[in-house]
Amino acid sequence: MTTDIHTHLGTSPNEVYDVDADNMEEQVDMLISRMDTFGIDKAVLVPDEPRIKTTLYVKAAEIYPDRLFSACSIIPRPIDTANKKLLEYIDLGCKAVELSDETFHPRDPAAQALIKAAVNKNMPIYLKIDNLTSDYIMFLDTITTVYPEGKFVILNMGGLFGFPQLITLTARPNLWLELSTTFIKLVESPLRVFLDSIVQDIGVRKLVFGSGYHSQYVDMMAALNLIDLNIETSRLVLKENAWLILGVDFS
Repeated sequence: MTTDIHTHLGTSPNEVYDVDADNMEEQVDMLISRMDTFGIDKAVLVPDEPRIKTTLYVKAAEIYPDRLFSACSIIPRPIDTANKKLLEYIDLGCKAVELSDETFHPRDPAAQALIKAAVNKNMPIYLKIDNLTSDYIMFLDTITTVYPEGKFVILNMGGLFGFPQLITLTARPNLWLELSTTFIKLVESPLRVFLDSIVQDIGVRKLVFGSGYHSQYVDMMAALNLIDLNIETSRLVLKENAWLILGVDFS
């Protein structure tokens, strides 16, 4: 069975913002149905504050506690508030911390302070960075060096054009690339050569399955077939890498 390390309620970027307490159960049932269709056993819902509330996804995960889990999304400032929220969300069972480039600057010490606190609590860090500037590359270089015990997951592989800039960093044992959205485009793009480089030189232990939106399951599975994974490498991408990152055996 497969573990989806990063998904949302809703089928598209616009629809996810329409999910609220009134239609949450319907959206959860739709996700579970789609998971069953594609052999997805477990999934982590990933909020994105302030637009997608952590509290909403925590409540959504409680509907199917054996199938769904929630990450938490925290804005690094104010620092005291961020630290308080981190502890609250850990108590609620959140499995990872999401930081978005829309809510922090890579040179802001508050971001590193939150990361330090999360790493000390053994919480994986999901990083949503849609525009991989030199400042963000330097930021990633710093945190993966300063916190070797941390677990850092770049959502959407850093984007189609950001992905090639991450290849050097993927050699580090504490950084992974989550596949959603970008992977679908990448396998049929001229940039495919960079993906092949990672698979051949570093290995699929650096790639972890995420859908972003459950409507992408069919395209994600088709794209994975295009890189000719065998049983062993498929198992790594589809579940075992997720277990390692999240520190949970979902079998």
